[in-house]
Amino acid sequence: MPGCLLNRQYACRRLDLSGRPSSLLKALHGVVALVLMGFLPTMAYCTPPGDVSLPDTQSFTLASPETGHDYLIQVALPEAPPPAGGYPVVYLLDGNAYLPLVKVARDTLTRKGPRGPGSPLMIVAIGYPGAARFDFDQRALDYTPPHAARNKSEDVHGGADRFLAFINTRLKPEIARRFEVNPDREALFGHSFGGLFAVHVLLTAPASFNRYIAISPSLWWYGDSPVGAIEDLQRTRPDHDESAAPYVLLGAGGLEQTPDPSERGTPKARQIRARAVIDNVGAFADWLEGRHPTWSVQTTLFPGEGHGSVMWPATRRAIEFLHGQAGNKGH
Repeated sequence: MPGCLLNRQYACRRLDLSGRPSSLLKALHGVVALVLMGFLPTMAYCTPPGDVSLPDTQSFTLASPETGHDYLIQVALPEAPPPAGGYPVVYLLDGNAYLPLVKVARDTLTRKGPRGPGSPLMIVAIGYPGAARFDFDQRALDYTPPHAARNKSEDVHGGADRFLAFINTRLKPEIARRFEVNPDREALFGHSFGGLFAVHVLLTAPASFNRYIAISPSLWWYGDSPVGAIEDLQRTRPDHDESAAPYVLLGAGGLEQTPDPSERGTPKARQIRARAVIDNVGAFADWLEGRHPTWSVQTTLFPGEGHGSVMWPATRRAIEFLHGQAGNKGH
């Protein structure tokens, strides 16, 4: 078989051992000469690539009787020791995709220089078994609220209440059993359908978390007039304990209602305008502040960002938002 060597630039180069003896000798003499001249100071045999894991991260699979599915739970532990009362926790949706981004943001944005203190924030990423960044079918089921006009099949959408039951009754106790955490400082962070789920929990069970981060939430799920539909739904629900007083961060990309010029006149362009992500976020924030004046509601528009790219700057804003309230217990 051909020999395989790795040079310092990590580029595999193969030596043809099937040539004539004179060619082989010339090739070997050339390699020896390079070594003697110092051009190949470090060499190693090529090995098959292995799996790479994030430092200071643990993972386990947790079954949910509530939803009937398994979940991949990845926990990014802080470098800092637990503060009094335990680690604050952010529960991150679409964990397979967003854990690396959020972990790096936490570890770099909260330091003052390379030797600065690390963040005490613990990240619990909720994902699905397998290597895929997104499980589109499962997230569509878990993250969407029940909606009579949309849920022709509950196997496809409308499982948000069951998923919340899994988080509150199964996942949180398991995290508390394994780690030293502060139950008074828990956040929920979601994007798109994940942001919709965060909004749903905020409206139906606000005491579940005391910080909510919903980036580009899919409020169009509620219909053409999301705030009106939400208002109607709220009338059918009992009043919530206003003492929960959560802190809320809503955000959207500045280009989320602007189709690309190449998409002009296409169904995708019409869909982008119809979903009106920016307008819906603004209207929902206004409604939320009027309906719950004791809640703290912040909104951020990220210029130049679309629906996919918005998570890059939004993650930084989320970390700042979480640490901005670090000194206030329960807020």
